[in-house]
Amino acid sequence: MDNPTILSTKILPVKLRDRIVQNEIGYIEYNAIRITPVKFQMPEPADYVIFSSQNATKIVLENFHNLKQSNVLCVGNQSEKLLFKNGIKSMKTTKNVSELVDFVEKLDKSASFLHFCGNRKMPLLATKMNAWQRDFSEVVVYHTELNHKFINTTPDALLFFSPSAVESHEKMNATNNSVCFCIGPSTANAFNKQPKEIHVAEVPNAELLVAKTIHYLKTNKHA
Repeated sequence: MDNPTILSTKILPVKLRDRIVQNEIGYIEYNAIRITPVKFQMPEPADYVIFSSQNATKIVLENFHNLKQSNVLCVGNQSEKLLFKNGIKSMKTTKNVSELVDFVEKLDKSASFLHFCGNRKMPLLATKMNAWQRDFSEVVVYHTELNHKFINTTPDALLFFSPSAVESHEKMNATNNSVCFCIGPSTANAFNKQPKEIHVAEVPNAELLVAKTIHYLKTNKHA
């Protein structure tokens, strides 16, 4: 039986690529999206600062360091790690935006909130904050551009790390004959056509997602 192949819609760190290859699994990768930082002005300090993506966290930390006076909330342990490396401890870290919204709802209704995000952010947070009439503002710090690419093969497993990557990949490629592994529920819900199977990481972490994919392929006797 031929060795299985994994296609990642995001270029992975060398150690993760090596792990895949060492398990005798073929590997293909490309960036299905491009992230472009944009110029932005740092607003007045808010009681709570929200980061819903690793990209936004990285860009803000590279430009400003006056967040220590605010309560910081973030989505994903990668954002939490970036903040911690810069001397900022997250007050609350959630797996996804939906969990973050549930937490924010219980906070002081008179508090101010500032959300750093990309131009294609999920609308859930802003919709809820506006409905609750909270003091809430958003600052776009990067743009996400779709990078369509035709893949002339059908991989056994596809790795997706954002809803935008799903949208980009589906523009020129089918997913119905591949098992799709997604970084979170929002990504898993982004498909226009139902893949062969969908598996979601228990924790939004690239290393764990790769491990889950390798385990699946080997357990199901693809390798």
